[in-house]
Amino acid sequence: MKYLKNIYIFAILFLFLFNLNAHALKKVPREKTLVVTPWSDTTGPLKNAKDWHIYQIGNKNQREIGHKTVFEALMYTNLNTGELVPWQATSFEYNDDFTSVTVNLRKGVEWSDGQPFTCKDVKFTIEMLRDNSDLNYSYIYSEWVKNVNCVSDLIVQINLTKPGPRWFHSNLALGHENHQVILPAHIWEGKDVKTFTNFDLQKGWPIGTGAYTLVSSNAQQYIFDRRDDWWGSKTGFMDDPAPERIILVSVGGDESMAQMIIANQVDSGHPLQPASFKSATKRNKNVRSWNRKGPVWGAADGCGYVLFMNLDKEPWNNRDVRLAINYAIDRKQLSTIGYENANYPVVLPYSSYMSGRWITGDIQNIIDKYDRDRTDHKLVAKHMKAAGYSKNGKGMWSKNGKTLKVPLRTPQWLAPLAPPMSVQLKKAGFDARPVLEPEASSAWVDDLALGKFETMFMVHCGSLGEPYETLKDLHSSFAPAAGEKCNSLIACSRYKNPVYDAIIDELEKMPGSLDNTRYTELVNQAVDIYLRDMPEIMLLEELHVVVYNEKYWKGWPGGEDPYAAPYPCWEAWNLIVHNIQPNN
Repeated sequence: MKYLKNIYIFAILFLFLFNLNAHALKKVPREKTLVVTPWSDTTGPLKNAKDWHIYQIGNKNQREIGHKTVFEALMYTNLNTGELVPWQATSFEYNDDFTSVTVNLRKGVEWSDGQPFTCKDVKFTIEMLRDNSDLNYSYIYSEWVKNVNCVSDLIVQINLTKPGPRWFHSNLALGHENHQVILPAHIWEGKDVKTFTNFDLQKGWPIGTGAYTLVSSNAQQYIFDRRDDWWGSKTGFMDDPAPERIILVSVGGDESMAQMIIANQVDSGHPLQPASFKSATKRNKNVRSWNRKGPVWGAADGCGYVLFMNLDKEPWNNRDVRLAINYAIDRKQLSTIGYENANYPVVLPYSSYMSGRWITGDIQNIIDKYDRDRTDHKLVAKHMKAAGYSKNGKGMWSKNGKTLKVPLRTPQWLAPLAPPMSVQLKKAGFDARPVLEPEASSAWVDDLALGKFETMFMVHCGSLGEPYETLKDLHSSFAPAAGEKCNSLIACSRYKNPVYDAIIDELEKMPGSLDNTRYTELVNQAVDIYLRDMPEIMLLEELHVVVYNEKYWKGWPGGEDPYAAPYPCWEAWNLIVHNIQPNN
């Protein structure tokens, strides 16, 4: 009865949200409306409803569905195949030393107010990010971009400060959540880019080139209506997307998402924990995920679950302590207890998008040599004693009369990791205790960036096509002085190793290829150092059970048709919007 009551409450809430401001909006039937929820770490009321400056640090609209409706990208990438999907741009080409990239823009692309999309917009956006250190991704552009020249309205020349053979693809074509989109120069010029909210529905703001326009925005829902003058259909590039309306509604977390998807109130969005997903499929035959058969239901995220240790602090800066904790962990058990075997152990920060190509031969030999995916209390004792610890009368590792505490700080979406690992560490003599962050709290984000933590569960992302993409995150350039912010949340362990830095510096200058002998040699050296020092402890591949409801819409991507990676926070979700069709 309680379960049915909750469904009823959510149904009433949904109807309220669906009809909110109905007097001011045209009526669109449910079967022509795509309803989605935010990504996994965005629960509760929607953030930044009246602020659509997507490059403000912390602005959630950079990750949510508005970034795939109002805005479009120069290019996308199907991460499953590595295939580029040209969109606002048709092609790009580097010069011989990879210090300049020429981008050809597509003819006929228009902003939603009818103004042409040109090189001026690209130049303005890239140089704005380069010149404003308090904007998101500015650190990338200030490091890499010398200037942008407009060869013509449709030809852009981006000049780099150093060779960047993967720079354009990584930032402007990749399709990950860190994908940067272009803003309309004619709207932004003359504005204070630190304070401009880019929000005024009466003026049509935010203005983008996408097939949808924002018509309502509040803490409970965003509503986007399909435009009848989208450049894509006008030029013959692509038909209009099928959904006439897209609504983003808030979600309370795993349980509320399960209830909403069971009741056919939403079509996709917040991923479910495996147990919730299996329960939902029993109650609603329309619910599916990436794989139709388990126990691995989800698709690779491009990240792995990791235990960060603050290497600026004792004892985490002691390699023996890190190794001891590693050998206390049973990764397979973490998967079994936390995720019902819906993912699998990893020791390198490689995703399955590329690990099959790269974990062979020499790399596999290095993995075998260090044998880090192993639970061994004898090795725990060996390394703790080498670090100067001994067990006290309670069987806990201590030094100078002080017990070593391992506070497993845990963001909400990583909650399944904490209970089993705390038990494992306690069995090995560590005083480990989960510290679960409050629902919707973002305090952990600032503390991680500023180094105000001891140990924390997080994700390490980036290994989508080649090892450099992730190995670079252990470069000391991501390790600022204590109290200063690190530039990337997936690179905040504060590891420093000049030998490792030199390897990464050389890798940066060359395209990643299995056919490049020097590249593979350097990767092998970096992997050897990584597994030797264990600057972080990789745990499991991050797989997300992103749910699709086929009640109203069909044509979702999946293992049988992997035309796009499925995550709502990723840029390529726009490809899904343009592919799904009514299920009638």
